[in-house]
Amino acid sequence: MTAATFEPRPALPSDIQSALASAKVPLISLEEACRACAHNDGDDIESYPKGFGTDMTSLMLGTMNDYHRQIVISTGKSDWIREVTDDQDTLPGLTRIAYDAHVPKEGKAAKLLGKLSKKFLGGGSGPTNTNGNATPPATAPSIEGVYASSASVEPSPEEGLAGRLSVLNGSNLSCSDDDESDSVLVFPDFKIVKEVSHTSQGAKDLVDTYLKPNVGRAGSGEATSLKSWPLPYQAVVLLCSHKKRDKKCHIAAPLLISQFHHHLELHGLEGDERGDDVIDGPAIEEWDPDTRERRLEESLKGVKKNGNKVGIFKVSHIGGHRYAGNVIVYFPNGTSIWYGRVTPRDVGAVVDTMLSGKIIPELLRGGLGLVGKDGPEGVLGW
Repeated sequence: MTAATFEPRPALPSDIQSALASAKVPLISLEEACRACAHNDGDDIESYPKGFGTDMTSLMLGTMNDYHRQIVISTGKSDWIREVTDDQDTLPGLTRIAYDAHVPKEGKAAKLLGKLSKKFLGGGSGPTNTNGNATPPATAPSIEGVYASSASVEPSPEEGLAGRLSVLNGSNLSCSDDDESDSVLVFPDFKIVKEVSHTSQGAKDLVDTYLKPNVGRAGSGEATSLKSWPLPYQAVVLLCSHKKRDKKCHIAAPLLISQFHHHLELHGLEGDERGDDVIDGPAIEEWDPDTRERRLEESLKGVKKNGNKVGIFKVSHIGGHRYAGNVIVYFPNGTSIWYGRVTPRDVGAVVDTMLSGKIIPELLRGGLGLVGKDGPEGVLGW
């Protein structure tokens, strides 16, 4: 074992750091997180090659775009065509077509999304919630890259309102029974959808039942062949590995994954790279419609308490390849953290802060649901 080493990264400007603190985003510096790391790096740790070329100078916070949902389509691969939605004979391309047919890209959608973000970033003074997280004060500033999570926003009943869909391919294996169908991870909903066929109808059913902005976290309840389940993970870690977009991410992902396994094991957790053994019990669609949303929340809260697995999957381009290694962490409560400039030696601190609910500002590109999370559980709080 070798001692964990702190490698300084550019600090956020003081005004942005203050804005995050005012918005009650639970921060811990990279240096402090590394110092608090109670374990060592593995002997097999590797550094990025000389001339790797990560951008270490530009402001990284705010370099992720706001989105309503992000999906990860099972492929079992770690590299894909340059733009996965360009092939309109595949599920990514068909899903993009189906979604764009329902949801406007600009205008009213963008305005509504902006209002929602301001509402949940500015908040208004009020009591703490049941988990002890204080509601952000009325003066909490809007911060580029820090957005509301659709998992905690009441969906609008109006057709076609609000929200960008991020479509990714993933290295996770399909758990669908039909070889002509894929499994789809849906975030920040934190669930999996089975038996999505590689057809226009399959993509339309996916969009109508689970992805349109007026559909809640438990789904629309419409009768289709698709079924969904809550994910059984304490967290899901997504790492860009898209070589055809930029080789840095393809180099970084496996080095980071090796250290994620090492550090998760030190916490008694198992990293799952397959993703094909996640179905347990009846599908959400078979639950009582009157209690479905509440039961889903209770199920996901139970995962946080009782689960011992973390999903670890490679994904296609998420933007910002100049900041490789790029990592997204999702939690069952609908929170996400987007990190960049992550090195293998940072992973111990990333894992520790994942489990304690803290955020490392020097690595932060943005996220969903980060505001007002200054309670004892940090970003893990509901």
